[in-house]
This record gives sequence, structure tokens and C-alpha cells, in this order.
Amino acid sequence: MEAKVDLEWDDAHVVPEVIHPELDFLFRKMIEVTLAKVNPKPGEMILDIGCGRGTDGIALAKKGAEVVGLEASHVMITHAKDTISKNGASMTVTHGVGEHLPFRPGTFDKIMCKGSLDHFLDPAAAIGQMSQAIKPDGLVIIAIANFESLGFKLGKTIYRIMKAFGYRTNGERMIWDIPEDHTFKFDYFNLKRMVSAHLEVKQASGVSLLFGVPWWGSFLARCPKRVSNGILSICDWIARPLPAISDVVVLTCRPKT
Repeated sequence: MEAKVDLEWDDAHVVPEVIHPELDFLFRKMIEVTLAKVNPKPGEMILDIGCGRGTDGIALAKKGAEVVGLEASHVMITHAKDTISKNGASMTVTHGVGEHLPFRPGTFDKIMCKGSLDHFLDPAAAIGQMSQAIKPDGLVIIAIANFESLGFKLGKTIYRIMKAFGYRTNGERMIWDIPEDHTFKFDYFNLKRMVSAHLEVKQASGVSLLFGVPWWGSFLARCPKRVSNGILSICDWIARPLPAISDVVVLTCRPKT
């Protein structure tokens, strides 16, 4: 059966009921690093592909940028418009998919695609579209979860050892398994290879480390907040120049000359 875009996708299931310190840190740091790479300037035209509820786009708009959010889900567009209204922000949201951007070539100074590329039916086509929509001197910033991170590799290894000693689950999805609403399993190497076919990768950065290691979150939750934040900050510092093992990969790209 041919895959179709989920026009009613909702992010209500994305955030778990219990958020341990390492996941909270990961979410916050991913936003912080990605937006810092975008580095919006007043008057810049910025496209946020897969804008979701619009929170990142609003942050860019508050810096003076002219932000357009692109979203495939009608449900998320409703959420985004509600968020924009509540924040009194100036941001446009339009319906569309990354594989067929409804914009003229060279429209945007910067394009951001954070946490959504692995939901697209054809990620490579979406990257190709980004390379067309960006201005010749513009930047494209792509941030995505790394499913071959050190944390996931350690987690899978520990799980295999536990299974050898008789440990069994109830069939639930493991954290390193691809969610049902994902279409592609990205890691640093296949992401860079796919992006490099259309754009020049100017910089690759890692965000966070060790998410997915069994009991890591429980351990941090038992630590004083100051201690857990310190540990997570050190791990993030280690991860920044090592995107191949980090929890999240952030690529800063420019058009090929």
C-alpha cells in the first residue's frame, strides 16, 4: 500500500507522561542549539519546515525575522495558529509538505527543519526542495534524532545481555526502535550523505549524550538538580564536536557553488 501524508497527525503522544532530567535537557538543548545556528536577523525571510505548534518559529519572529511555517497536518496548523495568537507573534503558517515546497526558488535567507525530516515520505526530495528555496548565500539548518547514538548503542547492548539472562519485556517499543510515525531511520552518516547530495555541509554539531542508556534517567532524577544539570552539561559539551555519537545531529548547510 502506498504511504500517504498523515494530514491529521497530532503531537499529543510525543511527550511522555514522565519526563526524566535527561529528556527535558535534550528537548531544551536541541531547541537552543538549533535556533542559535539559525541566528535570525531582523528582516530575514526564514522558513520553518514541519513547524508543528509554531513555538520555534515564534522565537525566530521575536528576533525580527519574517517567518513562514510549513506544516502538513491540519491539526498542527490549528495548534500553531492558536499558539501564535496567544503569543501575539507575527508568523505565517501555510499548509504543505517538504517534498513540494510552494515557494519560488531563492525565496528564503534561512531554512530550518528541526525534528521533522524523519517523518517525511521522501526526505531526500525534501532536502532537494530546500536547496532550491534557499537564497545563494543562505543557510539551511537541519536537526534530527540520531538513532545510532552512543546512548542507543549502549542501551541495545545492555538489553541483549539482560535478555541472555532471561529478562523479557511485554512487547513494548524500545526507545531505540523507530516510532510508527517515522518513515526513516537517521544517523549522522546517512543524514550527512543525503544532505551532501544537494547542499554543502558547513558544520555538524552534536547535542546531548547517553539518552537511551537504561536507568540513566532514573539515576539523574535521584540526583540534586544542580548535580544532574552539571552532568548533563558536561555530556552535552562532549557531544558537541562528536555528532556521530550524540543524541541529536544538527547540520548547518549552504547551497553548493
